[in-house]
Amino acid sequence: MSSGNSLTIVDSARPGQSWLRAWDELVEATPGCDVSQLSAWGRVRAAAGYAPHYVLVTRQGEVLGGAQVLVRQVRPLGTLGYVPYGPVIATGVPDRACVRDALAGALDDLARHRLRMLFVQPPEGVDDLSGGLIERGFRASDARVAPPGSLRIDLNRSEDALRSEFGNSRLRRDIRRRSWEKKGVQVDRGDERGVPVMAELLARTGAHHGFEPYSEEYVEALMRGLGRNAVLWIARYRGTPVVAHLYTLCGATMRSRLTGFDRTVPSPNGLPGILHWEAMMWARSQGCRWFDLGGLPESALRTLLDDVGDRSSLSSYERYKCDFGGSPYRCSPAVESIRPAALRGAYDLAMRTGTGTRLIRAAQGLLRRGWSS
Repeated sequence: MSSGNSLTIVDSARPGQSWLRAWDELVEATPGCDVSQLSAWGRVRAAAGYAPHYVLVTRQGEVLGGAQVLVRQVRPLGTLGYVPYGPVIATGVPDRACVRDALAGALDDLARHRLRMLFVQPPEGVDDLSGGLIERGFRASDARVAPPGSLRIDLNRSEDALRSEFGNSRLRRDIRRRSWEKKGVQVDRGDERGVPVMAELLARTGAHHGFEPYSEEYVEALMRGLGRNAVLWIARYRGTPVVAHLYTLCGATMRSRLTGFDRTVPSPNGLPGILHWEAMMWARSQGCRWFDLGGLPESALRTLLDDVGDRSSLSSYERYKCDFGGSPYRCSPAVESIRPAALRGAYDLAMRTGTGTRLIRAAQGLLRRGWSS
């Protein structure tokens, strides 16, 4: 630990249970935060070979800000770390600038002395923290260790107002009439017993889109590790599971995390949307302010926020998310530190070659795997 200006830095892989409880409380109380900054997420990722490391800014036993850094050895690059949706600074801190500077300095120290590469994707609204890291030698990053933004729906409105934003008229009508119940569709919350169903539907989705799905063991570890911060919803048609969503809850936000869909089962149109609606209404009843549709790439954000191109350029899945209405938002700029200078030069050179780009992207994919948007 080191101190200055009445602030103390806790920089440790094992800061102790009292510090971890205080950190988790800060993350859950900060609007827009994500479960990837909870210590439970660190434990889940530890089972996959990651080592959580904590940088906390404290004063007299109170955590004012911090970051959970997930660290892994990636050959031949060395020890890499990434911070998904962090750092986090407590809402309403009176001397925010001091906390920000202390946090930026501690992350810079970690990057300089213990990591070869550190990738940071801050949450929304902390542009000053991104700037503070850039002042210390970080630079803008396109590593994509977490989605740079998303679409979210304000749940602090009536059901009629929420439903009216849906772009699909058939879905609006079905929701208003609840007509799916007469068609043999059942939508329910699941628990750990639904994990095999989620895993099977993920496998179906992976086969359809051509990617390797998460294993049943990983989904089970995620559900068990996150506890009340993870909820599973399953839609069945005449008893057969068709759609499953795993959502996470944190910072007054329910966020879509994993999606499984068996397109081979004949079922009524709009089943994924019906499931989203039921989950959204449940989140609203639990006091959540926001329903987040789970992440958008920068290309989609440019279209939705910057009027670059038109919506016809969006992928079918991006357009599907837009059909629920909501407001697009962009997180604060992602930054990275790559040291020493020789490695940074080699990294930049590699990114200009096909083989090097594939190697770097594979390493970055290894880091972000588990975000699932």
